[in-house]
Amino acid sequence: MTNDRATADDDVIAEIVKDHQEIKRLFSEVEQSNGGSKRDAFNRLLTKLAVHETAEEEVVHPAVRSAARDVVEQRLSEEDKGKKLLHELEEMGVDDPRFAAAFQTLEQEVLRHASNEERDEHPVLRSTVDQDKLRSMAKVYRAAEATAPTHPHPNSPESAIGNMVVGPVVAVIDRARDAIRRMRESDKDER
Repeated sequence: MTNDRATADDDVIAEIVKDHQEIKRLFSEVEQSNGGSKRDAFNRLLTKLAVHETAEEEVVHPAVRSAARDVVEQRLSEEDKGKKLLHELEEMGVDDPRFAAAFQTLEQEVLRHASNEERDEHPVLRSTVDQDKLRSMAKVYRAAEATAPTHPHPNSPESAIGNMVVGPVVAVIDRARDAIRRMRESDKDER
């Protein structure tokens, strides 16, 4: 039986909060893993963070910007810092002795950022955008995640327009690179 009546749980804010919960779970999974499992968990976290932030930049921030430009600018600054840390960790690799300390810094920054969004940005979004629009934004947000780059690109544009122009090309490259990496890892496992 389906319920045709949409609820607040279907809106973009609820979707973002679900992502935040998944991100917390992935941080924990990385911390509790070793070797190849840790690398796989980190790759899942890396992808989730990359697509999540891109979708927020394309869908959420533009909706809040006119009502709370300073809030959006603060979130973009945090996201930029996170992209740089995530890129450094990706380059470093989970086996690097510096990984644990850098990973802990990333986790603190990302969780602080998520808390700031929920405390500062989401109430503005809820008060300035009607519920029907918030529900339709949820679909757009998930579509943006589905087509977003899967790796952090610290020098990429921090705007919806920039992401929509550059993002699809970068996403194709990222997804091809991911497929090649998985193929190589699969070949190693077969040997």
